[in-house]
Amino acid sequence: MGRVFQEYVYNVRKFSPPARLYLVVSTLQGIGGGIFQLFFNFYIISLGYREDFLGVLISIPSLVALMVALFAGYLSDLIGRKRAFFGGGALMVFSQLIMLLVPTPLMLILSRVLSGLGNSLFSVTASPFLMEQSTESERTYLFSFNSGISTVSSFAGNFVGGMLPAFFALRLGVSPQSSSAYAWSMGVTTVLMGLSLIPLVFLRSDGRRADRKPAMPFRSAWEQRGIMTKLLLPSLIISVGAGLLIPFMNLFFRSRFMMSDGAIGQLFGFGALGMGIAFLVAPVLAERWGKARMVVITQGLSVPFLIILGFVPNLPLAILAYLVRMALMNLSSPVYQTLVMEEVDENSRGMAASLYSMIWNFGRAISPSVSGPIQVAYGFNPIFVATIVMYALSVYLLYIWFVRGRTRPAPTWQLEG
Repeated sequence: MGRVFQEYVYNVRKFSPPARLYLVVSTLQGIGGGIFQLFFNFYIISLGYREDFLGVLISIPSLVALMVALFAGYLSDLIGRKRAFFGGGALMVFSQLIMLLVPTPLMLILSRVLSGLGNSLFSVTASPFLMEQSTESERTYLFSFNSGISTVSSFAGNFVGGMLPAFFALRLGVSPQSSSAYAWSMGVTTVLMGLSLIPLVFLRSDGRRADRKPAMPFRSAWEQRGIMTKLLLPSLIISVGAGLLIPFMNLFFRSRFMMSDGAIGQLFGFGALGMGIAFLVAPVLAERWGKARMVVITQGLSVPFLIILGFVPNLPLAILAYLVRMALMNLSSPVYQTLVMEEVDENSRGMAASLYSMIWNFGRAISPSVSGPIQVAYGFNPIFVATIVMYALSVYLLYIWFVRGRTRPAPTWQLEG
């Protein structure tokens, strides 16, 4: 363990100054994102809208990102990472202002469209940027550390955010579950998103080299269709299953177990904390087991806990299953992103990040609008069944394509130099 820790610290110290600045951005956005995730559903319901409209609102950003992701990746390659980060971040801040200040149906839809545009441009820029700011030796550590610090920050957002409605309700003289209390609570997210743009000022603006032409998205995707299909089809299946269930987990705990907003906030916070710690462990497991094998093992182990969460009517067991499932299912995400980035050439990284973003956004775009009406008519049981089946299918495909018949790589613990 001492040698493993020494290897970890050694690689973290190798992070470049631009990468460290981006980690500050991830921290601020993680805190704000934790608050937003906790209260968005409650805010929309408190305005008098039903779950079916909520499902549409949840779907819109991912649907927009799905449609523009390839162009966003091309734009990121064309104008450089710094400008792309600024553009995406500014759109996200503006979208939240619209949502809070003018919450009519049309303006809520517009807000979610702008959120999808901004998030797509920002997210497809992140992976190529981290790739360019790292070497092969510490790359997996950087991707995992970024995911870890983002989710640990989300823990802080969930944990502190759970107390915000009561705080603002006391100041405003309204109910903690009123739209005003939720709106002021989510206003904290807007402030944090604005603050996250400040570190970007100090990034070098040379994300685009003059001698490097960005690859045309559709041509590049077609030329690498074989490996990209194997890499991304399992993620597509996961995203469809996750989109049915994950955006509604706060409503699930409220309706099934009658948990309060504060309790749900604490649960989500500890879930994010556990997931953040898991992300930090990911590089060690990836070196010991190999990237693909690690994905199969961790995601496969998460399925039984999803079954317990959905079908065992016991709150302590449900909480335990939620926490363990979240950590296991998301443990491999940064490692998998690293694998995707390494499989394409330098000029195609924006395209690869775009495709990966499209895959994840597809489920979030389509599934929630399907899940909402099903919940209204039948509850959560059919949602859990569909998600479990899709998770299991994805793990099986990863196994037969990337693990079966391949030898396990020997771990490398030697320090450089």
